[in-house]
This record gives sequence, structure tokens and C-alpha cells, in this order.
Amino acid sequence: MIADLLQDRSAAIFLFLVSVIACLLLSMWASPDLGDSPEEFYSKGAYYGPLRTGLALTGDFISAAGVLYITGIVAVAGFDGVVMVIATALSPLMLRLWLAAKLPEARGWSLGDVFSHRLPAVPARRAAAFAALIVSVPLLIAQLGPMGEITAALMGLPGTNGAIACTVVLGVLILSCAAIGGARGADVLQIGKAMAFLVLAPLLALLVLAHFGWDVGRLTDEAARGSGAEDSYFSFGHLFGGGATGAVDMTSMAVTVVLGAAFLPHMISRLTSSAGPREGRAAGRWTTGAVAMMLFAALFLGYGIQALIGAAGLEAAGPRGGNNLLLLAGALDGSEPGDPGFLLTFISCASFLTVMASASVLLLTGSAALSHDLRRARQERNESSRRAHPHTALVVVGAVSITLAVLGHSANPQFWLVLSYTVAASAVLPALCLSLLWKRFMVTGLHWAVYGGTAVTAVLLFFSPGVSGAPDALFPQLDWQVFPLHVPGLVSIPAGFLFAVAGSRTGRPVHRQEPPAAPERVPAGL
Repeated sequence: MIADLLQDRSAAIFLFLVSVIACLLLSMWASPDLGDSPEEFYSKGAYYGPLRTGLALTGDFISAAGVLYITGIVAVAGFDGVVMVIATALSPLMLRLWLAAKLPEARGWSLGDVFSHRLPAVPARRAAAFAALIVSVPLLIAQLGPMGEITAALMGLPGTNGAIACTVVLGVLILSCAAIGGARGADVLQIGKAMAFLVLAPLLALLVLAHFGWDVGRLTDEAARGSGAEDSYFSFGHLFGGGATGAVDMTSMAVTVVLGAAFLPHMISRLTSSAGPREGRAAGRWTTGAVAMMLFAALFLGYGIQALIGAAGLEAAGPRGGNNLLLLAGALDGSEPGDPGFLLTFISCASFLTVMASASVLLLTGSAALSHDLRRARQERNESSRRAHPHTALVVVGAVSITLAVLGHSANPQFWLVLSYTVAASAVLPALCLSLLWKRFMVTGLHWAVYGGTAVTAVLLFFSPGVSGAPDALFPQLDWQVFPLHVPGLVSIPAGFLFAVAGSRTGRPVHRQEPPAAPERVPAGL
């Protein structure tokens, strides 16, 4: 049986293994002098320039879970998918307009470096480490789950056990890649991933349009007919059941994506590596254009999935959405996931590259919170602590993420994405904006924003339909929901800003350290 499996899928397995080996070799090539100190492990080396920084930032925005989820929303909810595409495209624009010029002043490679730029280092680094872990780990789980399903479908491994086994193996491979390459290796993979998607996304969109005779109206009509919703397919709030509650829920999700996606910790550390405000804005311009082009292509992919597969096929594939692009590839090249063709294999390899790059950056962000921010906080307090090696912190974050991905394999990735984006918008965003833009911002405001914003998000999500009482909830058989919205951003984001302001006005003044002199950046190639 194994011999037949390998024979039938020899080409697909070979190409997939080649992509794995290529990622590992690129990581080794990017970091030939990698050491054990955090300074060497997290250093991005010479400044890349606006174009390469913009491509790396584009790779940060385009994660595997994000791509699958956005195309899935377009396929399932029609007009709500268009709203999500617009919201995601606006997110890098918000980052460029608000903070691209300010972040390069806070030189460093962790969220703690940014928060401690003008605030006392010990409490700032501890709050930053907490926020970075709370945001990064759920995003890692959202990456690993769908990729495990994609790999299992490609390899022909049946059922839940096959998806779990692939999730564990891929998690170990990603962990190894991040440990070998460090920050420079992850950056190379992010740039390569962004360039691959800039080619792949428009190509797939053109194939979908060609399949429907280059008639966009026919494509959308077929998608509406395939969904079974007809006219309501293009109504606002259809994703969450329609009506007033569905419209408010969709508005909350759009606001959360606009604000949360741009202020994830690894996005912030990307811009702190810019040479200056001008270079930061230039990198943001490249990112905004590249992300907008890929998201425009995602519209055609989502409608193509619904038109070619139909509601019954998508429901049979499960609520996770991990196989949606594979189903589209099979319909376009005439194959099935059980008999991978060229296009399906190519998408699977590209998806692996996406997860490898995105998860490596998230692992580095989480490990930097442990081995850099928390260690520096203990050193500032003169507390005795053993040196935290970055590789040890990386293994800890990776092991926890893989374990949670396995235990929560049946959960909808929507929950993990909503959790990460909402915490980023409700805790990181107010703390970051006010710490950089408001001179009266105090460390008490930082604590209230980070811990209070996270607590409000956690409580509202716990009592939301995303956790219980809905078919796609974490616990669909149970029902303790009280809060009616799947996405609590409309409540938690204002609460985070109120906490930040109130804490700064009521807290006692603490000596604010002077920002260190910014080291001179050396452009790459000099």
C-alpha cells in the first residue's frame, strides 16, 4: 500500500520535499555566522533598503491563515469578503500613515525595545513580552492547522490522524528552519514568499477568469448561485447570519482587521529596522501596493472557489478552509485532492513556503519576548538569572504552539485570528500609539492598556458565539454565550485606549528614560 502511494504521488512528494530542503538551505545560506547570543540571532544584518524591506513587510501581512481565511470569506459570504479585502488592504496604509516615520526612532528588534524607548525599561519590557506572546502564539496555531490539512491532502494521508501527523512534522520543520536561520533567514523566506505570491495570485486569478470566459458578471452570478444564498450572498453581514447583529459583527471585524493586522508585534519590529522616517514611508508604499494587488486577486479566487465547488463541496471540506485553494486547483486542472495535478502540487508547495516564512517570523517574535525582553527586564532589576539562549526560547514557544495546534485541531482558525488581531488592536495599538505620540503617557497607562485590553478581549470572546453556542464555535455542543458578536473589537479597542489614557492620568509619574542615540545604519552592499 505504501509503495502504491509513493508511486502514485511520487512527483508531488518529490516537489514538496524539494521545497522543504530549499527553505532549509536558504536559512543556512542567509546566516552562515549565526551565534548563540540574542544580538546575533535576532539581528537582521545590514539594512535592506525600502524595496526589500517592503517585500519582507508584505510577506508579514500575507500569512497562510490570512490568505486562506480571506479567500474563504469571499467564497462563503460574497460582499463581506469584499469588505474584508478592503479592510486588509487599508491596514498597511494605516501603518504607513501613522507610525512608519516614528518607529525607526525606536531602534531594536523586539516589541520591548519599542515600548522601552521612552518608558522605564523593566515594566515596559515585561508588558511587551506578555503582549507579543499573546498575539504571536494564536497566529502560529492558525498557521499550522490549515497547513497540516493541505499537506495531508497532498500526501494522501487519510482523516484526522493524517492531518495531526502532518501538523507535528511541519511544526518541527518550521522550528528547525527558524533555529538555523534566525532573523536573517526568516527575512529571506519572507521576501521569497512575497515575490512568489506576487506571481502566483494574479496567475490563479487569470486562470479563474479564463475559465469563465473573462466575464466577471458570469463569475459572480455563478458564485451566488453556487452558494445557495442568491441575492443575500451580496448583503452586508451575511457572514454572521445577516440582520442588524450580523452587520454590526461584520463592522467590528473590519475595524479590527484594519487596526489589528498592521500592529502585530512582528510588523512593528520590521519597521524599527528602517534606516529612517523616509525609508520607513517608502517601505510602507511598496507594501501597500503589493498587498493591494494580491488582495484584488483574492476576490477572483474566492468567487471562483464558490462558483466551481459550490456550497455543498465547501461544507464537505469542513469549516476550517484549509483545503479551499486545493479544491480550486483541482477544479482548474481537472484533478482531485486525491490525485494531485501540477497546479494543485504547486499551490501546496507555495502554501508550505508561506507557512514556513510566516511561522518562522512569529516564532522569532515569541522567542525574543522570552530570551530578550524578559531577560533584559531581570537584568535591569539586578535579579540573578541564567542567560536565556534564543534557541531554548524558540523551542519553548514552538513546542507550546505545536501542542495547542494538535489539541485544537478541530477548531476554526477564525477564533485564533480574531484573538490575535483583537489583542493587537485593543492592547498593542493604544500602548504603541500613545507611547510614541503622547508625551504624558506613563507606564501605568501602558500596563492598563496591555493587560486591561487583553482581559476585556478574553472575557468578551469567552462569552461570544465564537467559543460556544454556534456550529463553528470552539465548543459547539455547549452554550454559555452572552455577548452577541463574534469579534469584540468595537468594544475592546475603545476600552484599550480608555485604559491607556486613564492609567496615564491616574498613575504616579515615573522617570522616563532618555532615548538612546540611534546607531548609524549601514546600507546593504557597502
